[in-house]
Amino acid sequence: MPVNMNLNSEYHSVAEFYVSALAGLVQVRSVGLDSSVEIGGQSVELSAFTQELEETGSSASVFLEQAESGGVLKLSVAGANPSISLDASPTEGEIYSGMGIGAEGIMLAYGIPSLGGTIVMGEASMVLTFGDPAAGSSITMTPESITFKVGETQMTMTAEGIVTTAPSVEVNCDDTNVVISPEGITEEVGEVTREMTAEGHNLTAAEVEMNVGVEGVTAEGPISTSEFEGSTELNTAMLTQVMDGMLSVDAPITMVE
Repeated sequence: MPVNMNLNSEYHSVAEFYVSALAGLVQVRSVGLDSSVEIGGQSVELSAFTQELEETGSSASVFLEQAESGGVLKLSVAGANPSISLDASPTEGEIYSGMGIGAEGIMLAYGIPSLGGTIVMGEASMVLTFGDPAAGSSITMTPESITFKVGETQMTMTAEGIVTTAPSVEVNCDDTNVVISPEGITEEVGEVTREMTAEGHNLTAAEVEMNVGVEGVTAEGPISTSEFEGSTELNTAMLTQVMDGMLSVDAPITMVE
């Protein structure tokens, strides 16, 4: 039944018209700044299909329903490579906001493209990124691991343990500090400092300093005390003792060879 469409307002009974088309174009539109088109019912379904593509399993539909438990909105697509895209971007500016659902996964994005935040969920992993891909931050989760990355710093947690790769690692807890860098490890607890490098270990406590390196052992301090319950053996090619004050040796037997 042909329908006469014009810009004049017309109201008809819901049982008065039935529009059906096997081919061609059926268009309903309202023109003007205050124009609107309303389709209502307990359930409304919009489908896009052809008989040839429907036989291959390809389909796309929008379904709306008013139920006792609440409203229902369903977007459904099927086929070899189905996809749903939702985009909301300002008219001016470079901000992008969108969501994509496809056969390979789900993606949420907001911000300047390639610099904003994204969430990508796929079959094998979920990745959260923010900022520049080279210097920004990211979290990658798989069934076996979680990887945190910010620039060149990366930490991976698995059931076997934690592996960290970073230019330097620093841990601060009040007066206790630990710094790990390519040069070595530095530990500080109050006035006590221990440094471990490729050349050796250096221990400093106030005025006392002791260095154990590849060339030997060096110790400096105001007082040195050694106590042993058993025996002490000193074997060296040369021994030099310099006393500014007094040398006292207290022993039942003293042997010098």
